[in-house]
Amino acid sequence: MLSWAQESKQNNWKVGSFIDLYYGFDFNHPEEKKRLPFLYNHTRHDRPRINLALVQVAYESKRFRGKLGLQQGTYSQDNYAAEPKALRWINEANIGIALDQEQNLWLDVGVLPSHIGFESAVSSENPTLGRSLIAENSPYFLTGAKLGWQKDDHWYFSLWLTNGWQVIQTIAGNSLPSFGTQVNFSPTNQLTLNWSTLIGNNYPDKLRRMRYFSNQYLTYQISENWKVVAGIDLGWEQVVKKSTKMNFWSGASLISTYTFDQNWKASLRAEYYQDRNGVIAVNQTAPSLLASGYSINLDRKLSENFMLRIESRYLISPNEEFLKESKPTSSNYFILGSISYHLKE
Repeated sequence: MLSWAQESKQNNWKVGSFIDLYYGFDFNHPEEKKRLPFLYNHTRHDRPRINLALVQVAYESKRFRGKLGLQQGTYSQDNYAAEPKALRWINEANIGIALDQEQNLWLDVGVLPSHIGFESAVSSENPTLGRSLIAENSPYFLTGAKLGWQKDDHWYFSLWLTNGWQVIQTIAGNSLPSFGTQVNFSPTNQLTLNWSTLIGNNYPDKLRRMRYFSNQYLTYQISENWKVVAGIDLGWEQVVKKSTKMNFWSGASLISTYTFDQNWKASLRAEYYQDRNGVIAVNQTAPSLLASGYSINLDRKLSENFMLRIESRYLISPNEEFLKESKPTSSNYFILGSISYHLKE
């Protein structure tokens, strides 16, 4: 995920860091100075804050590897709110072993970046500053084991066994692990297709509700200047234990990026998300979400390490799912500005 700042070829240790300072203004003027509850990045209103300050240490040899990432910022406060404060420091903590001499088959265990979606918590690696609704409401990380196989230059597969949907602690009273899969196919250097799944339960056994989730995305470098990214999420969860009736949610995101030169680029995004039963998302007035969104993003690379980003984003719902000065409304408009520092080799 990160580019590394320092490297010792003798002991294979690497160190990297990232910091994202932002300011956001919500024109609905939230009284709590915190924006929409279904967002977990850049969530503070009208006050400068650090979204993510991250330091990672990694070790890699021919057969072994490991990584520890420590974090702070409003991202960890919001996305790890259900975890004890001590665990909110953990962005990543895992070890791995190569199971073959060619180092194509790896077993990794610990807190790992999720195999779901095309966006991460490191904003400079994403096509837009603010995360898509599908990214914000699917796992950023998983805790457990991953078996990954790089078959060749075109195919990558992984199998996952985790303790739940984006949790570090084991879910009290739950004896059923979650299972995940990933298939990543790059027929050319310009095109990548990915399909990821996650199946499991996030409740105690006596309240067990099976959850089935599928994420599909593609990235396509149309030309030297144009790139398109598209993703779709589909999810089902039992209404009650042993029920054949399911609550369904879904979402989609389409992002087009144009690179002007090595320092300037812009992105346009259209997105949609519906979770009428509030399985994953809640809005400002009820435990559900039905919204469409549009955004424009402008990036300026200031140096090898610094990046300035500005985003304008508009969300609209057929229902009054947002609050404007504490009164229900059907739309939300906000702007974000960020300057990030990504320490590289």
